[in-house]
Amino acid sequence: MPGTTRFADLSDEHVAAVLARLPLRDAARARLVCKRWRALATGHVFLLRACASATASRRAAAGFFFNDPFRFRAAYFPFPLGFSDAADEDAPAAAAADLSFLLPNTSPSAASPPGGGGGIGNANVHVTSSCNGLLLVCIPPLPRRTEHYYVCNPLTREVAPIPALDLELLHGFNLAFDPATSPHYKVVAFGAWYDIHVFSSETRSWGRKPIRPWRRRLLGLRSLRAVFWNGSMVWTLGHALIRLVLGSERLTRIPMPPRIKKKRGWICAYIGESGGHLQMIGYTKEEKLTACFEILEMQSDLSKWSVLYQVDLGRVKELYPEIEWPTWDTRQLEHKVIDHLAISPVCVVRGSEEAGRQGLLIFSIPGKIMSYDMEDQRVSLIQEVMSSPGGDRGPYTLEHPWHYFYAYSPSLFTV
Repeated sequence: MPGTTRFADLSDEHVAAVLARLPLRDAARARLVCKRWRALATGHVFLLRACASATASRRAAAGFFFNDPFRFRAAYFPFPLGFSDAADEDAPAAAAADLSFLLPNTSPSAASPPGGGGGIGNANVHVTSSCNGLLLVCIPPLPRRTEHYYVCNPLTREVAPIPALDLELLHGFNLAFDPATSPHYKVVAFGAWYDIHVFSSETRSWGRKPIRPWRRRLLGLRSLRAVFWNGSMVWTLGHALIRLVLGSERLTRIPMPPRIKKKRGWICAYIGESGGHLQMIGYTKEEKLTACFEILEMQSDLSKWSVLYQVDLGRVKELYPEIEWPTWDTRQLEHKVIDHLAISPVCVVRGSEEAGRQGLLIFSIPGKIMSYDMEDQRVSLIQEVMSSPGGDRGPYTLEHPWHYFYAYSPSLFTV
């Protein structure tokens, strides 16, 4: 009709504004329509706008990947519907966070998730890090390929190999990605003698020289898994936290709350990032026995820790009295095993509001993955996890469960 403006006649700015308002799954498909739309929908400014729009309508994460510690595979579980906004149009994309495209010839039976139900199993795929919609995964070498590690986006199904580094035995791979500051990501790994190696997607190569901190500054690392927060990689070091500031390559300690030093037997059980904030969970033996503890949060300027949530999981003890379980720190003390409560935090999802309301805690007890809603203290079962689909070998004890869980939210960022 005369005087009618066609969509194709709109300026790039207007077309990009429309595409940015699509649900993430549809925005990813829109890239396939034509070259113009693909160019518009892959620009850094567009990606920031689209993901900011999607994040405003949902929580900081949509679900999590869980690594089977015995079968070396990953399964994805969306958060409980009451928390993850079932009405959100992006919910189907979150529920379909499938990694089978990495190994397209994997049979469905081999990819069944632990426990035999729920989630999507990904045989021979091991998630080692998750950061702002991207995953760092480890898979067996493919034909004519020597790489073990890949960065991928489950929503867009893009994959980028991380080249092997000659003559170095690398371990402890962690992903660093802040799309608000750069479209490029980094991979941080340890070499022999705690040398730190950094891969950059901008150059598609490892740095020419490793970072070589004094080895004694890293002795006592409780886990090679790190958290990317505020431009830094953060590790647990004994009862403290240590961070590597990427860019300046400075290695410093994060101050701990003064009152923690007065608590005898206090241990740091979890560190994580959610909603741009760093969270920490720790407790004494007495606090763990009562299943009551605090979730602390660090200010972005590193000025102080504050209490984000007070958690009371006493009801879990009533529902599942069998959760008293021998673990790595009580196995040699048989007369004290009955005093040990096998509740372990594995993931904190901060609420969307400034005060952190409507948050969620994912935790594990032997054989089960549970959730605790900070708003109404509702306890829900997410998944039962047995050591085999038939459960003939009993439940997972998940002694270091935080190592196996990786929070995830879909994004359009490219690899």
